[in-house]
This record gives sequence, structure tokens and C-alpha cells, in this order.
Amino acid sequence: MPLLAPADRRVLRELLSRGGTAEIGEISAAVALDNQTVQMSLDALQESGIAGQAGAVPGLRGARWSLTPHGHEVGPSLVGSDLAGATDDQETTGPTDPAAGWGFPWRPPKPEAPLYATGLSRRARRAADRAVIGIAGPPPKRRHGGRVIVAILLVAATIGVGFVAMNALRVTEITVSGINDGAIVRPGGLVGTVLEFSVDGGDVTSAQMLLDGFPVSGVQRYDNRIVWPVPELTEGAHNVTLDVDRRFFGTATAVVTFTVDGTPPAVELPRVFEPVALNEPVVLAGTVEPGVSLQIGEQRVDTASGSFSLTLPSPPGGPVPVIATDAAGNITTFDVIVPIGYPHTTGVHVTAAAWDHDGLRSSVVELIEQGRINAVQLDLKDEDGRIGHRTDVRLAQLTGASRELYDLREVIDELHDLGVRVIGRIVAFNDPTLTRYAVANGSLDWVVQTPDGRPLAKYGGFTNFNNPIVRQYNLDIAAEAAEAGIDDILWDYMRRPEGDLSGMRIPGWDGGDPSPVIVSFLAEANSMLREAQVFHGVSVFGIAADRGEWVAQDIGAMSDHVDYVAPMVYPSHWGRGEYGVVHPEAQPYDITRASLAQFQRVLAGTNTAVVPWLQDFSMRVNYGPDEVRAQIDAAADLGISDWLLWDPQVTYTNEGIPVSYR
Repeated sequence: MPLLAPADRRVLRELLSRGGTAEIGEISAAVALDNQTVQMSLDALQESGIAGQAGAVPGLRGARWSLTPHGHEVGPSLVGSDLAGATDDQETTGPTDPAAGWGFPWRPPKPEAPLYATGLSRRARRAADRAVIGIAGPPPKRRHGGRVIVAILLVAATIGVGFVAMNALRVTEITVSGINDGAIVRPGGLVGTVLEFSVDGGDVTSAQMLLDGFPVSGVQRYDNRIVWPVPELTEGAHNVTLDVDRRFFGTATAVVTFTVDGTPPAVELPRVFEPVALNEPVVLAGTVEPGVSLQIGEQRVDTASGSFSLTLPSPPGGPVPVIATDAAGNITTFDVIVPIGYPHTTGVHVTAAAWDHDGLRSSVVELIEQGRINAVQLDLKDEDGRIGHRTDVRLAQLTGASRELYDLREVIDELHDLGVRVIGRIVAFNDPTLTRYAVANGSLDWVVQTPDGRPLAKYGGFTNFNNPIVRQYNLDIAAEAAEAGIDDILWDYMRRPEGDLSGMRIPGWDGGDPSPVIVSFLAEANSMLREAQVFHGVSVFGIAADRGEWVAQDIGAMSDHVDYVAPMVYPSHWGRGEYGVVHPEAQPYDITRASLAQFQRVLAGTNTAVVPWLQDFSMRVNYGPDEVRAQIDAAADLGISDWLLWDPQVTYTNEGIPVSYR
């Protein structure tokens, strides 16, 4: 008679043929049995220790039935010739006794009584026995050795019972390593983790491990250690239970509870604040999940209550990095932008030479006295690289850049006395003066070059925005002006030269988009100027709102490091048909409104002010009061009340400027 039912053997044979593992549906299809019959056969194999299954365990993936090591060992012998193609309906030939062929009988034969002893009474057999061994007369006197043996056995039994009791009372200890109880781990943190139970004082062979109440697969046993490589688990709370039989009675249990958390912590803090005053403290306050470590800038913030507050003595000079880390190690990072509330500004461009000219200076003062402007943009370094005031910047002295037309501190004090702010314009990288000096002194890495190594001829020389000496030179000019009391620094030519980058060689630049290099300069300048409490702006091309890559002007990235953006939306500079405007130069209102609306879309959500450059000069179309006023009205209709007027000759159309803007 076979040891296994026919269906059990068919299922076992299928597992063996599949390498020891399969799903119920696969087995059912292969052996032509319904799922319920296959399930019953697998249950029978599991009770014999031949097979096991992971089950539908929450959090585990791909439950399958697998042969145990014992099943792999004895399985082939249990199915016998089935592996060679026999069917279950065939009788198994040969002995079915597991001990057959091992060299000894499974059951010893029952001894038969000798023939001469049959048919005798009990008394007769005793007498016959005595006669055979030569015993005559009455039986010898009994000895008391049996009682001694009984006593010894009783003592031994007592000792044995005591030993059993002592072992029964012995504590079974289970120590756990690999995952701490109560731990919170990320899903990726489980990869390679091994959960290990060390059992002392229990029957390790009886150990049963459950995950969230269901059996697990992949458990390995080494001496007194139960080892489980933890698979990928779903997010949420999990517990692993190990039950081990004590040596004589009872069960010892160890439980490890942990949480899988792969969700970054939530931090409730505005990414962009409402504009604040330049010289006032800033409070960064919000809420965070319990147990989250929070760092804002360089400071650790207390989050024990779930809320936090950090007061900065003044607005930060750029984006503030926020890093939140939860107990599982998940990280949330973002930058907080604290914009400066840029003051209402209506101003005009004034060159150093114009301020040194009595008549032109008087016309600017007249605009101030009439209440038409509240700011003067004064050139600190112009398009030729010339510095109009006396300067202590060493490189400016070496290059001969200083023209010494006025004393900067005196001019700033004079304009402040007139009740207006002073905006210092620095033409940064278009600098023919510095280019000539660099070439003469063999410092070609200071300038943008042609592919064959000659200085780029455009603008008379364009300096290398990636060179640290060139960058520091411009920063030194700004720092000197800040010390003199300037209110604003407004950068111009904060870009690369126009044209195909393949026709330019920029020393130290590894190719790609140079926009981040330009932005990094603004970030450095902003940090310095914020500490000096000086406003900070950048002039950009009118097309840069949607075509900034042409000149390395990333408006969105720039806005993180300036207080205002000054787009040059001069109607004369637009081609016909731009933004649907047929003749932009002849339609100043239409093109100004359309182009500024595009800047508003790009800067939406940044709270960065827009202070456009407007046109007060004539090219192909004559510009007078109506054209100037049309541009101002177009900006105002978009909610932009700030502007700067540009006339290279510094002769402004007073009648086109409303008095009420001061």
C-alpha cells in the first residue's frame, strides 16, 4: 500500500518536476485536478513536513507552494516510479516498508514455543525445567535483592522527575537582531536586512514564524538561530511573531513590531512669503509632523510640539534651504523665498557725463522738483567700462577705468536731500576697458574669445562672466557704492553676448547652458547687498521672458536672487508681429502691455517686483509725450506702477510723465 494518496503523489510529482515550487493554479492545470483537491493534497504534504506555503500574506508579493528541504530529500522516493512515467492507478511494486533494503527487518518475527513445551500444564513445565537444570527438593530461600533494585529504581525515578521539573521550569529566551522593536524604516532600508531570532532553552525545530499573522517563506535555521531575509513590504505597521515549543511543555513567543514608511515628511511653510521690509525681522513659522527633525538654513529648529517658529533678524540674502527628516530617514527639501517689498519707483537714466553737465543735471533736478520722479538711476560703470566717480577699487585704478567726474558720496547725499532714491547702474560684463587691459597683460582668460583664441569683437570686448577676477571686480564696485550710501544696485549686461555659442570660447566654462553661471553671480551679489541693506535688481532683454536662453537670462532663476526685474521692453526693439502687434514701434501701448504681461506670467508666484525700462527716445518713429505716456499707462493697466525711463541723451519729455507718480 503506498504511503501517499494518489492525488497527493501527483501533486508531489508536479512540484518535483517544477524544481520544487509552483502556484495552486499551475499545479491544477498540469495534473488535471480541481483547485480544491490540489489544496487538500498540499495541506497533507504540509502536515508531513514535505511542503509549505507563504499564503496570502498582507504586504508580501507572489505567494507560492514550495518543497521543504525534507521534501526535496524524500520526495523522489515517495513518488517511486512516478518520476519515470508511472500512473497513480498502477500498484507500486516491491516492499512499501520504509525500512526495506536497509539490512534489517522492520518488525522482528514472533518467536514460537518449542514443540516439547506444548501441551504441558504450568506445574508440569516448572517441574520439567527444574529437572533439566538439575534442581531437586524444595526451592532455595528467597533473597531480598529485588527490593534493593526497586528502591534504586524509585530513587532514580525521583531524580528524573526532579530533572524533568527543573527543565520544565527553565526559561526559554529568544533574542532578536536585525530590526529593533518599534523601528521605523524606509522601504529601501529593508533591502538586505536579515531578521534573526536566537533561541536558548527551546525546541528550535518547532519554530513557526508569522508576518502579520500569516506564515512566511524563506526562513532558514542554523543550530539555535532562526534567520529570515526580509522581503519588500508595503508601507504601514507590521509585526513578526516567532513561536517556539519549550522543552517539555508550553510555548515561548517573541514579537518584533516595526513600521515601513517611505513617505517624505510634510512641512507646512510657505515656499514664497509676502514681500517684507528690507530692514525688519522675518518670522518663519509653520507646522510639521511629530518626530521630524527640521533645519532651516544653518539652524536646527525645535519641532517637539509639532509647530515651529524661527525669527531672522533681517530678510535673508537669497533662498533659504529647508531640510526635514523623519524617523525613517525620509527627507523633504525645498527653498523658502522671502521677497523684499520694493519701494514705489519712477525714475530716469542718468549717465556720469550728464550729471557732470550743468544743463542736463538741472533738467533731472527739475523732474524731481516737479514731482514726476522719485528715483535717479546714476551710472557707476557704463558700457565702455568707465567708472564716472573717484574709486578705490584697485583693478579700476590699474585699468584706468576711473574718470573721476564726481564724488559718489556727495552725489548720493545731494539726491537724498532732494528726497529721491539713488539707483547705481553697473554694466557688468560688457567692458571694453577691462578687455583691453586683460589682453595687454596676457590675461586672455578674462575675456570671451573666438574659437581661435582672439578676443570677441562684439561691443568692443566682452569679459568672461565665469572668471573669478572679473566677477570680483564688479562686486567690488557694488560694495564701494553700498558703503557710500547707494540705495539700489541695478545690473546691466548680466548675460552672455548674443549669437551662436559655438562661435564663442568662454575660458573655464565646460559647455552647456551658461545661465546658471549668471544666476550664481546674482546670488553672490544678493548676499552681499542684503547685508548692506541695499536693494538689488537686474536689467534683462524684453525677449527674455520666453527666449532667455538666447542670452543666458533665466528669468525665473534670476528672480530668486533679486528684489526686482527690469525688462527692457522698448517698443523700437520689437520686430513686427511680436505678440500679435502689427507695428510695435508705432503701437507703444499694445507692445508694452503684451510684453509685460508675459513677464508677469513668468514671475507669477515669485512676488518679485517688475520695474520696466520704457522708451523716451526716437528711432524710426518720433517719440513725444503721447508715446511715453502710452507706455506708462500700459504698465499701469497691468498693475505695474513702477518704471524707469531711458534716453541715452538724458533729455526727457516732462509732459509725458504724470506728476502723481512721486
